Amino acid sequence: MRLRFFILSVLWFSGLTASAQSDFVWTLNNEGKILVIPKKKEYEFHIPKQSYSSYTPASTHKMEAKLKEFRIEPATVHLDERPMDMQIFSAAYRPYFNVFTPMLRSVSPMALDFNESLLVSVNEKISFLSTGRKYTWPGAGGLTTLDANLVWKQGAWTVTGGIYGGHYYTPFNPSPELMGGLHTSVYFQANDWLGLKAWGSYAEYGNKHERNSHVMLNPFYNHTAAGGAFEIKFNDNFGMGMGVNFEFNPLKRKMEPQYLVYPIFY
Repeated sequence: MRLRFFILSVLWFSGLTASAQSDFVWTLNNEGKILVIPKKKEYEFHIPKQSYSSYTPASTHKMEAKLKEFRIEPATVHLDERPMDMQIFSAAYRPYFNVFTPMLRSVSPMALDFNESLLVSVNEKISFLSTGRKYTWPGAGGLTTLDANLVWKQGAWTVTGGIYGGHYYTPFNPSPELMGGLHTSVYFQANDWLGLKAWGSYAEYGNKHERNSHVMLNPFYNHTAAGGAFEIKFNDNFGMGMGVNFEFNPLKRKMEPQYLVYPIFY
């Protein structure tokens, strides 16, 4: 009985080995156990070359569609049409030199001009007034001044006096030269519609008026002068002033009159 079972087992095992010989490898380990290991097979796929040489991944279709939609827009330049003094808010706008000065002057020779005032009340009658100005006239020179004044006001009277100093330059002296002087003015409010004014000033340019005619001819420069005027108030917004100013002419060495008529806006 046992012999028959052994023979049948050997025959069945031999048949199984024969049928699966091409798919598995039978081996015996050190413990006497039979191991079945699948064989590595080589598979060949007969795919036409055209079907895979022209293949494009689906993910690139979206990229190509985006590239087709892309258009290069021409650059647009927006120019600021505001005045130069409204465009500049950096420290370069101050009267001191910094790295932006050459750039700003290439845009406008007047880019660094300024006009600032400070009024500090000492008491009810006396105040301290300081003014700083810088003016540039392309081709005619420039002027920078600093004024320090005391203002006394009592009733209808207002008296102002102080000193000033600074430097100027013209086409005849490219490097700035010093100037200075003093000035005073008196104003009396006679009534609601009439005011009287008198003034006087002395300017010192180092006796260089002869070769700096712009200093004498430019009305914005400080000059040695004295004069007076009366001002009439027509309404709360407008008035007129008339008077005469005697200005010293350094070439003729005498005072010359200048008659004044000017509007006043309150």
